[in-house]
Amino acid sequence: MKKLVIVSITTVLLGIITFLVAEFYVPVTYNKDELEVQIPKGCSLRRAINILMEKGVLRQLSIVFYAAKYKGIDRNLKPGIYAFHTGTTPLEVLTILIKGDTLKVPLMVVPGETLKEIATKFPNFNGTEADEFRRLAYDKAFLNSIDIKAASAEGYLYPETYIFEKGITPKEGITTMVHQLRKSYPSNFKDRLKAVGLTEHQLLTLASIVEKEAKVDTDRPLIAAVYFNRLHTGMPLQADPTSIYGVKDFKYGVSAGDLRNDTPYNTYLHTGLPPGPIASPSLKSITATLNPAKVPYLYFVSKKDGTHFFSETYSRHKEAIRIYSQQTAPKKGDK
Repeated sequence: MKKLVIVSITTVLLGIITFLVAEFYVPVTYNKDELEVQIPKGCSLRRAINILMEKGVLRQLSIVFYAAKYKGIDRNLKPGIYAFHTGTTPLEVLTILIKGDTLKVPLMVVPGETLKEIATKFPNFNGTEADEFRRLAYDKAFLNSIDIKAASAEGYLYPETYIFEKGITPKEGITTMVHQLRKSYPSNFKDRLKAVGLTEHQLLTLASIVEKEAKVDTDRPLIAAVYFNRLHTGMPLQADPTSIYGVKDFKYGVSAGDLRNDTPYNTYLHTGLPPGPIASPSLKSITATLNPAKVPYLYFVSKKDGTHFFSETYSRHKEAIRIYSQQTAPKKGDK
């Protein structure tokens, strides 16, 4: 009798072990190498397991659900997009959920890029994010919610390499970039704003022009100084990049004809600052605009090597244009 009991217990234990091995260690084969599954925000653990079953990542609810509940995933289930490879075991699926190992995608915002260019880079999941990104970037209610008192988010999307969760919404993306901009401001930002007599929006507007004009860091505070001096004397800024903003991509350059483009941003036709930024300025351009060089320059011309020659008088400027235009074809609209 005792022997029969031992045999029965052994059989039961073997059955339990076999069951657990099947539940946790037998891999699931998909009809493709990898499956991406989105676990939405606010999703319960049971619903998440059901989604994984519907997608074919798990065979059944069973003990995986209870193991996940025991591990506390029901209280800390991270939403996002998860990737599962064919042959992944239920235990490995459970481990991925415990770690919250969602897919990440990099998005690099380069200094001088426009809102339009940044939108095309936004991580796509269903193919509509770029359009929604652009729409939100001009949505007054949304802009007010992130304290942007302007017509768009142009200039407020901080240049940086972001590691976003795949599936992030355009609203979350824009909000993150704007927060990163303000987080990056120097500690004396408000004091310097007051000192140069600009609002945040005006600062970003001028800094975006500096960004598009400067090729080397040492020129940034000098270029900023030229524009401040022009503003103070009532001269038009005559910044080449402003003449093509909203007309054509910056990569095509500025022609003599572009200087006559009739847009509110063209500082050859309108005095003062344009209505808003023309691109995303780098922190270097922002800092240079907050701290312009103390120089009397009113003009600058490209030296064709990435740097500029600065002049106080128009006669000296014309001479500089003559000198540097002999090296290569003159740049249209040199200051």
